[in-house]
Parts: sequence; structure tokens; C-alpha cells
Amino acid sequence: MERVPFNVPFISGKERQYIDEVFANGHFAGNGPFTKRCQEWLEEHLGASRVLLTHSCTAGLEIAAMLNGLGPGDEVLMPSFTFVTTASSMMRGGATPVFCEIDPTTMLIDLEDASTRVTPATKAIVPVHYAGFSPDMDAVAEFATAHGIAVIEDAAQALGSSWKGKPLGTFAPLAAISFHETKNIHCGLGGCLIINEGERVEEAEIVWERGTDRSAFFKGFVDKYSWQEVGSSFYPSELQAAFLLAQLEAMHENLAHRRELWNNYCEHLAPLETAGKLKILRPPEHVVHNAHMLAIQLPSPAAADRLRIDLNEAGIQAVIHYVPLHTSGMGERLGYSPRDLPITVKAAGSLLRLPLHHDLNSILIQSIIAKIF
Repeated sequence: MERVPFNVPFISGKERQYIDEVFANGHFAGNGPFTKRCQEWLEEHLGASRVLLTHSCTAGLEIAAMLNGLGPGDEVLMPSFTFVTTASSMMRGGATPVFCEIDPTTMLIDLEDASTRVTPATKAIVPVHYAGFSPDMDAVAEFATAHGIAVIEDAAQALGSSWKGKPLGTFAPLAAISFHETKNIHCGLGGCLIINEGERVEEAEIVWERGTDRSAFFKGFVDKYSWQEVGSSFYPSELQAAFLLAQLEAMHENLAHRRELWNNYCEHLAPLETAGKLKILRPPEHVVHNAHMLAIQLPSPAAADRLRIDLNEAGIQAVIHYVPLHTSGMGERLGYSPRDLPITVKAAGSLLRLPLHHDLNSILIQSIIAKIF
């Protein structure tokens, strides 16, 4: 069969038109008309007080850590099964990540395990919405309230997903989304910070605007802008924003098609699942997901590795996902051993992701599944 890549970045068809408009406008640096249109689109879609485009989801998480005042001596709970920048974004200001087990049926943070890792130094928890899925956000809120800590949502993969009818990324005061080209909606490399509490908007804009009150200046609140806080250069160029707007405007059709493909996989994988050969990673109760990925769980890491090799030799790019952070070189420097989170190690090693993108169709999906076992 033809080679099937794991990912093919989505193109809506209007990206070049909007980029041409950037050239016509002559505004390239960022925070221009296309940035504002993207932010307004996201604010309306999410029902958020404010959304600020960033050059990456990492940047959004870094701003969230800064706004929560996380620094040396502070500890932040998070799953070990996540992308490296969930942890590094907290560490940039000096805070220490505390890695927790995941629930192997969902690959999401295990709050019971997290509760055993709370100390007087714990200041925040970062639930990661893996695969566009969500843990019980009522339970997360209760956990945070009980321990007097902040919640920061890592919603990198979650645009278009919801829990109990509410968009992911809108449960915590601050959240971040990714627009990397591996995501359903992208601009090559980008992200955003979601601000769900109006009283935090002004401070967030200052940090986002390199630590200045430039946003207040353009709103007419001050007659000149100046340095107010520690900030950085966080926002993307207008070229990226123009590309992103074309993607956002096509999001509903995009996700509807991805869900059709996801459901097609599930239908044809069902006999293998019934036979006990594998399990499909499915969303928890109350989650409407964005079909970000199709992942299967094998009985063991060895079985997943064998299948991955077989599929790749057949021209199908099936891939693993995160190597648990506590098993990494940095994890070791933070005092962890691979033995510390055995559930996470086994679950991560047993998971395999199959291609899911708009170049697929039912025939190709059936061809892929025919190569499994």
C-alpha cells in the first residue's frame, strides 16, 4: 500500500489569501488586525474574558506561571505523561514540577495519586487535556480548593473539546492552547493564553506586551506606555495570525470530518477490541472530544513496540507518544527514578497512535487496520 504519514497539517484554502492581505496592510510584526480577529474569534468561541495569541503554547503556560507568581520553593503538580514544556514552563521561573501518576484508562492525571504528593510547598496543579480529553473538572476544582492551590489548564490539544458542555480551557482562571502544526488547528507554530477572570486581563496584557502597558495606551487609558512588570516578547507575527484565522474559520468543518474518521477507525477496530487484542483510547464521561488523535492501547509495551515496527515496515507511520518526564535525564536530575511511577511507565509504553488526518478515507483506514495483527 502507499505510505501513510502519521500527520498531514490541515489547510483550509484561505491561508494564502489572508497572508496576501498582510502584505497589502504592510503590518507584519504582530498584534495587528489579524491578531485581533483571531483573539476575538477565540473569545467568542470559548466565552473567555480575553485571549492573547502567543508564539507557542509553551509561552502561554509561561505567562500563566508568571501571573500565578510561581517561583523558587514552589511545587506544581502535573502528570509525568505530558509534553516537556508542561514542566519547563513552570521551571522557567524557578518552580519545581512534581510528577503524578495517570489513570491508564484515560491517560489523564490521577487525582488520588496527586493528593499523596501535596506538601506545604504545593502552589498549583496542571491538568493536561491529553488527546482533547478532560479529567473530571469538578473534581479538579474541589481538589484545588481543598488544598488552597491554583489550577492552570494545559489545553494544548483541546481546542474544540468540551466537558459537560463547557469548552476545555475555560475551567481554570488561566489556560493555554497550542497551534503547532501537529494540532487540528494550527499556524505552523503558535498558541494562546486564555484568561477566564476579567480582573487578570490587565496584568496578563502587560506581561504579554513585554512588560509594558502598551495595551492600555492603545485603549486610551494612558497617554504613553512604559515598562511596568517583567514580561517578554510573547506574541506571534501577523503572518502567523493570518494563517491561523483561515484555520479557525474552518474549524467546525475540520473537526466534523476528523470525528467521522475517528468513528470510522473505531467501527473497524471493534472486532480486535472485542477479541481483547487492543483497547481504543476513548474519552471519559461528559467529554465531547475534538478527534485530535486515534490511539490504541496494547497489552504491554513489548506488544506495542512490535506492532509499531510492523506497521512502519508496511509503510504506515504509527508512533508512540510522550516518554514520561520522570524517566528522562531531567527527571533524574529532579530526583526521580523510572520506578517511581510504574503505572505511567507501563501505560505510556503500551500506547500507540495511528495516522489521523484529512488525507485519510474509509478505504485507507481499513487498509491500515488490516495490517494490525
